[in-house]
Amino acid sequence: MVVSVVKRLWIATLLVACDGGAAKPPAKPAAPAMSCTKAADGMVSLLVANKDPKPPDEATDKLRKLIRERCEQDAWSFEAQRCFGDMKTIDDANVCGTLISDDQQAALIKAQDAATGAKPQ
Repeated sequence: MVVSVVKRLWIATLLVACDGGAAKPPAKPAAPAMSCTKAADGMVSLLVANKDPKPPDEATDKLRKLIRERCEQDAWSFEAQRCFGDMKTIDDANVCGTLISDDQQAALIKAQDAATGAKPQ
C-alpha cells in the first residue's frame, strides 16, 4: 500500500498548490513535532528528488505540513518517523510504510484527497 501512498503524495505536490485545503479540527499532538517534521521532510524529499522541474516550494511546503499534521495527529511511532525521515529510495519507503498502520495510511490519503479535491478511490 505504501507505493500507492508515495504515488498519491506525488500527485498531491502538483495539486495542493491550487487548494488551501479544508479546515481540520484541532487535535492533541501525540508525537514529537520535530520527528514528524523530519518524517515529512524525508517523504517530500524522496518524492521530488528526480523531478525536473521541481514543484514550487509552496506546493512542497503544503505537502510537508499535511504529512507532519497526520504524523502528529495519528501518533506515528518514533520508529516510523525516523524511518521516513531517513529514507532515500522507494525500497526504503516500502519498508517505512510497514511501520504505520492501515488506518494511519488511510488517514494520510484522506487528508491528501481533501487538500487536492481528489475523489477517494
